[in-house]
Amino acid sequence: MKSACPPVSVPSESLTVPLRQAAASRPDKVAVITPETGGQEYTYRWLEERSSSLAASLAGLGVAPGDRVGLWMKNSVEYILSFYGILKAGAVIVPVSTHYGEKEVLHQMRVTGAVGMISTEDRYAQAPGLFSGGIPLKFLVTDSNGLAGSGWIRFSSLIDGTSSFDRSIGVDPAETLAVLPFSSGTTGLPKGVMLTHGNLLSNLYQVMQAHEATHADLFLNQLPFFHIYGMTVLMGMSILAGATQVLASRFRPVEEFLARFEAYRPTLFFTVPLILQEFCHHPKVPRMDWSRLRYVNTGGAPLSPELQERFTRMTGVPVTQGYGLTESSPTTHVTPPDRIRVGSIGTPISLTEDRIADPETGRELAEGMVGELWVRGPQVMKGYYGDPEATGRTLVDGWLRTGDLACRDGNGYIYIVDRLKELIKTNGFQVAPAEIEHILVGHPAVRDAAVIGMPHPEHGEVPVAYVVRKEGTTVTAEALIDFAAKGFAKYKRLSRVMFIEAIPRGASGKILRRKLKEHPQA
Repeated sequence: MKSACPPVSVPSESLTVPLRQAAASRPDKVAVITPETGGQEYTYRWLEERSSSLAASLAGLGVAPGDRVGLWMKNSVEYILSFYGILKAGAVIVPVSTHYGEKEVLHQMRVTGAVGMISTEDRYAQAPGLFSGGIPLKFLVTDSNGLAGSGWIRFSSLIDGTSSFDRSIGVDPAETLAVLPFSSGTTGLPKGVMLTHGNLLSNLYQVMQAHEATHADLFLNQLPFFHIYGMTVLMGMSILAGATQVLASRFRPVEEFLARFEAYRPTLFFTVPLILQEFCHHPKVPRMDWSRLRYVNTGGAPLSPELQERFTRMTGVPVTQGYGLTESSPTTHVTPPDRIRVGSIGTPISLTEDRIADPETGRELAEGMVGELWVRGPQVMKGYYGDPEATGRTLVDGWLRTGDLACRDGNGYIYIVDRLKELIKTNGFQVAPAEIEHILVGHPAVRDAAVIGMPHPEHGEVPVAYVVRKEGTTVTAEALIDFAAKGFAKYKRLSRVMFIEAIPRGASGKILRRKLKEHPQA
């Protein structure tokens, strides 16, 4: 089914054009406010000039077109400067989750062959392997004077110049990579997702139309910019619209975060179900003035119909649900705010097609039937970095196989029914079962292991392991949970370990996860 939305016109430009346009048309408009640093304000002119200075400095450090540069920090004006500065240097951004542990960070840097990293002292402390000589990074940019030695560079020294350096002008947006975020896809270990300037710029124009964002809007942006949802829908769309974004790096304590709503009164709020749930449990929420907030959009994880309706009853603010994947930059579907269908992810956005297909044959299914959701549009990735086999499994004649089972109603609205893919979604973050399984089977007492996602009332899902112990061993569940957690993000920590006689497998050796889900107490 093709989108019913009018086709948006996407310029054949790089991903830096929204910032250039905003700086040219509204140079003195406040682009960013940072309450966590005393409410400092930064204009579009400042962002444009300082990001160009950063680009020139990176070029001076030897960053060449096509080089990969890691970006590992919380939401901040420095993140925004770094994002656009790396692009203007002609390089490719490798966004790194602030939840990641050393193993995950080192994996991303090795796989992408990154030449440098922009981060903060507290992050570097989590991954000493970055500067132990194991990875040949040319430079490490930090926010602190406390780190010294060869290759260390102070961030502030990189943005002091006056250069208008910008290698991103004139690139081929359809072929030139802009960002390499990591995703587990439908199966396996995390892979680099090749998103071009054209992919991401297209999605910015698509979501701006879908959400009717304008320069008069004020965003309260808490979702992390290293995540594709925060990167595109929050940070990127705000800049394309020429709006103002108030930055937050956390939502707890909730009382403090709600105070931001009262102080700044945003007009648009993009979030995840977990945060909406926290709001619904807070006694202050029903008494607040929500009149300036047009609606709340959720994504990243399934939204329960009860939660969707409850927040609207409490505040009078409509709640919509969108859908997307890292592989689609991310948005493919949005619920029109004036035509909400509770429980639906909405309809395809501009220039986007969807189909419900038989996951075995690819044959399109009739209305109301459950099949795999496939999507196609200019926002769909170029492929997985260095992994043509995984790319071939996921992209079929331009269609992106999402790995989600869905159905379509008579009005074209899509409803996600179940997950075909093995990926576990906890608090909107991806957990690849294979990643934890590989660690578990490395334990001397483990013969075999399988990891699945179990439903959880607050987190959506949590990872649970089934383990077959080697004969004569007595390792405990607690010991294996601690063993598997070392060097990984906290959200990947196993919630539970259960010991069984054998892992159910098919003829090819593939783990039959659905059998484990059908008998969770096995």
